[in-house]
Amino acid sequence: KLLRVQMLACASAAVQGLQVGQAAPRPVARGAATMKDPFAFTLGVVGDLHMDPRDLDDSFEGRSHIKKILDEAGTPGSTYVCSLGDLGESKDCTQTQQLFAGTTPCFELVRDFLDGFGHPYDIVGGNHDLEGIDEFATDEENLEAYLSIMGKETPQYCHQVADKTLIVGIGSTVFPGAKYTSP
Repeated sequence: KLLRVQMLACASAAVQGLQVGQAAPRPVARGAATMKDPFAFTLGVVGDLHMDPRDLDDSFEGRSHIKKILDEAGTPGSTYVCSLGDLGESKDCTQTQQLFAGTTPCFELVRDFLDGFGHPYDIVGGNHDLEGIDEFATDEENLEAYLSIMGKETPQYCHQVADKTLIVGIGSTVFPGAKYTSP
């Protein structure tokens, strides 16, 4: 028997409103999510959250739309949420003269936000997720805080959906001090 996967996608721009010249988002298909098919699986993909503690209304509204579909999808184990990183806004959001992205408060805010889905999830770090340059002495310390607060053992993940069916998240963690990378 085949596993049927429905995928939901949400990016920050779609949640927070359209920019001039952008097309309106297409409605999400709901067929598989509302059927009680034992082989159905619903995957929510959330990208570029860029959460800003000064303005969370749109983020929570977007989460509520995706959560509703996941909740309607059915049985335990038939849903999963993948966050594609870029968790916090890359500017001073807390009047501290520090970037918000990549900081302990950013990781804690995003952890609470993702926990609010009420469904299993995992995260792949984005290029802005280790920007806690004012809080952490090294990139390794920043990565350690990210992993600890997010409850992760490694930056990557693998989640088995069914026999021979995996969800794999692979990031590209780059340290500016590394010999063969660029900042």
